[in-house]
Amino acid sequence: MKRGDIVSMIGRGDFSSKPRPGLIVQANAFNDFHPALTICPITSHITGDAFYRVAIAAEAESGLNRDSEVEVDRLQAIWRERIGQRIGAASNEVMFAVDQALRRWLAL
Repeated sequence: MKRGDIVSMIGRGDFSSKPRPGLIVQANAFNDFHPALTICPITSHITGDAFYRVAIAAEAESGLNRDSEVEVDRLQAIWRERIGQRIGAASNEVMFAVDQALRRWLAL
């Protein structure tokens, strides 16, 4: 698994009661050995709030079956055993937009 991969995941807490797709945003340098991965969940509930949500299209590359949004505002660390298979990957354009949204959300 690497940064930019879209995976199936089961998070915990108020926003993660069902299996859903998520985008790995953690740096690749940590992905091979750290027990958790930092992921932004993906939702098909479109808000249109481009300040901290990033649109991602349903297409072969993403592996998504519905147009969706990356939920930068719901960033979470997920234990490896709660991460399923790789479904697809985000484009370079989506990852650039996610990076910008993360900087805004985290005031970096």
